[in-house]
Amino acid sequence: MSMAASDENGENTYIIDTESAAEMARLIDQSRSMNEAMGSLLPENIDLSGVQSILDVACGPGEWVQEVAAFYPHIKFVGTDISTLMIKYAMQRARIQKLANASFQVMDARTPLEFANEAFDLVNARFMAAFLPRHEWPQVIKDFARVTRAGGTIVLTETDIFAPGDTNSPAIEELNGLCREAVYRAGLYTSTGTRLTTIMDQFLLEAGCQDIQKKWHTLDFSAGTAAHPVIYSNLSFAFKLVQPFLLKMVQTTQEQLDELYERGMQEMMRDDFHGKTQFLRAWGIKSA
Repeated sequence: MSMAASDENGENTYIIDTESAAEMARLIDQSRSMNEAMGSLLPENIDLSGVQSILDVACGPGEWVQEVAAFYPHIKFVGTDISTLMIKYAMQRARIQKLANASFQVMDARTPLEFANEAFDLVNARFMAAFLPRHEWPQVIKDFARVTRAGGTIVLTETDIFAPGDTNSPAIEELNGLCREAVYRAGLYTSTGTRLTTIMDQFLLEAGCQDIQKKWHTLDFSAGTAAHPVIYSNLSFAFKLVQPFLLKMVQTTQEQLDELYERGMQEMMRDDFHGKTQFLRAWGIKSA
């Protein structure tokens, strides 16, 4: 979920630089935490016996593709991302792991995918809310359906709350509020206004899917949990990397952001810190 957006004037507004090495490291940690919280790389009731090809859109550094490709060596996996740095890293990791069934291509998910109609048995996309403007969702999901064969599956995983989720840290909640306001102004879905998770099934229906199913997952990163140090590290990068975007989009100052950052990181280290984030996985079968 590398983070880029367009503001209302159509100008490119990068929330976090997609070519940043720090952002790449953050995405790898984030992916692992989300995988553990979901307990499976794909919904358990999807039958992969006849599946030969899977596309992962906006794959970032390719963590998901690498993990699932190792489990299913007979399936061909393709990952796409707008970041050249992320794709180069993903290709290198796949070579090191000898994953001959995994390949990666630089591609913008916001434009028609450079694949033939019905090229894949399954299309997967996670956390596109971090870069995909609200008005572009219907067309992007329809393009996913275009490259999915009849009877194939589209799987979407998303969260409504930009930033880490719900916490009992006043400073982090204030930072979350600034992030939500900035992201909403940039034209993305957040927990402000219509929630993406309430209309994901509608997007799938409009794209020609049936048998749509949904499942919620929760990642607990409270003090003492296995996820706490991972998310702490993740946020220590994210809240720094997002500062230029916040300064551009909302009324704040560098001094305010620095103060909230220091206080938020301290509050996260308290023994009584509580934090969790919820995300929804929705999937459907492309109609014949």
